[in-house]
Amino acid sequence: MSDSKKRIALLSNVMVDLIIGKLCRKYDFYQPEGYDTWVQEVINPAAGLYSFDADAAVILLDGTETRSWKGVEEGARRIGLWKQAVSTLVSNITTIPVFVSTIDIRENRIKSLSERKIKYEWENDWYQYVQGLAENRNNVFVFDLADTIADIGRRQFYSNKMWYMSSMPYSRDGLNAVAAEIGRVLGSAFNTRKKIIALDLDNTLWGGVVGEDGVEGIELSDHKEGQRYYDFQRQLLEMKNRGIVLGIVSKNNAEDAEAAIQGHSGMLLRDDDFVSKKINWESKAVNLKAMGSELNLTEGGFIFIDDNPVERETLKGKCPDMLIPDFPVDTTELLAFAEDMWFDYCRPLRVLGEDLQKTQMYQNETKRKQEMSESLNLDDYIAKLEIVADIHKMRDSELERVVQLINKTNQFNVTTKRYTQAEVEAIVANPDNVIYVVYSSDKYGDNGLISVIILIGAGKNMRIDTFLMSCRVMGRKLEDVIINELAAKYGGKLIGEFISTAKNVPVKDLYGRLGFELVADDDGHRIYELKEYQKKKFESYKEIKFES
Repeated sequence: MSDSKKRIALLSNVMVDLIIGKLCRKYDFYQPEGYDTWVQEVINPAAGLYSFDADAAVILLDGTETRSWKGVEEGARRIGLWKQAVSTLVSNITTIPVFVSTIDIRENRIKSLSERKIKYEWENDWYQYVQGLAENRNNVFVFDLADTIADIGRRQFYSNKMWYMSSMPYSRDGLNAVAAEIGRVLGSAFNTRKKIIALDLDNTLWGGVVGEDGVEGIELSDHKEGQRYYDFQRQLLEMKNRGIVLGIVSKNNAEDAEAAIQGHSGMLLRDDDFVSKKINWESKAVNLKAMGSELNLTEGGFIFIDDNPVERETLKGKCPDMLIPDFPVDTTELLAFAEDMWFDYCRPLRVLGEDLQKTQMYQNETKRKQEMSESLNLDDYIAKLEIVADIHKMRDSELERVVQLINKTNQFNVTTKRYTQAEVEAIVANPDNVIYVVYSSDKYGDNGLISVIILIGAGKNMRIDTFLMSCRVMGRKLEDVIINELAAKYGGKLIGEFISTAKNVPVKDLYGRLGFELVADDDGHRIYELKEYQKKKFESYKEIKFES
């Protein structure tokens, strides 16, 4: 793990210096020496590519060279060579993200209307190959260059002058678009994505003001003027179905708003699609902070969408860590606005099983909070939930979820160390180390994999390098249960490490509370020891499973 810039291997059949120049402030790049030598680089085990220690690899393939291919047979041979090279690469590099581009082929257009256009067959053949890799290898992803080109249009994207002068076929606009898209896909790999989109209602989810226009008077339909809002809701629903949760924060009469949400025929988003609704006349800052507290989410996990520029500017001052994008003045651009939000802030590398259940999980959490309000004390509340905890060593099938949690969990995270998939695999490959994962469920539902503990050491002297837990399950003594089992297993001396950050205040005193002794404190970097431990019973838990 390192706080330095991520290292990216960029392989291409065109010159990429200008693209690297646009991204080098954020990333360190490796490119093979010489023009179009990427195939030779990949098949040479002694090549610099394999000693670069990259955090990700991008294969950018341009179809301009196909104009010089002589017929179908040569095209099939050359594409076959590309496939062999990529297959070699992904066989050799299995632990970091590898992004393989689709291709856009600029075939010779001097043809009659009836002549065969082989370009479509080559493009589709290549896409099917890359998609097959992505489906069968968890570290391979499609970089859809062809879609980026289609968005801009070929005449604007390409530059014949650049091609003839420098073997770089892209225009200035094309270069900017490719660099931006590479930045986006790398962002999906390395950036923490947003967790919730909170939305205003009037002139945001629909056109008009429901309190003045009435439910039937608002603009919202699957045709004509109201379709812009309908399509915007459709995009939000697609995001929700891929793990982003939705909330409502609106200054409105609650009865009018609910009548529109539940009763308007054009509403795609209904009550069940929202994890929280704050529809009242309180300030939006107060409501957003309350929503964050209710859902155990920090401001940094929020996107708030509001058409009112005054509200947006006010919120930027009161919620500085929250993303509050400018709402499109021209609401016909709502579709593009939603897509940009997804690509820039929300898109994951892969949608995992837990992501599909996020909304239901948060809704179940609301039921648990209601149970808490009706309980006599914490132990009574835990007993009513009928919690089952399952603690076991990480399995291969859990690796992606473990890496995801390591790189996005902030509040309950004693060190906030970030690891790539390769680094996690290296940790667990060392027999002195062990990674535990924890699942929890209760009478309201399954929370899934919610905690990761990385132990580094030999024998009984085990250092807790990482101890993190999803904010959804905080406040149920689960951390006590986990340490109870690990301490009983490893006996002797268990070493705890805490590194202070702006966001992990909830675990500042965790180790002290759990019986550890503070032995060193260097400006917020603390070391604790647990020398003696007697296993406790947690009778309020329905069942605790520990597989050592």
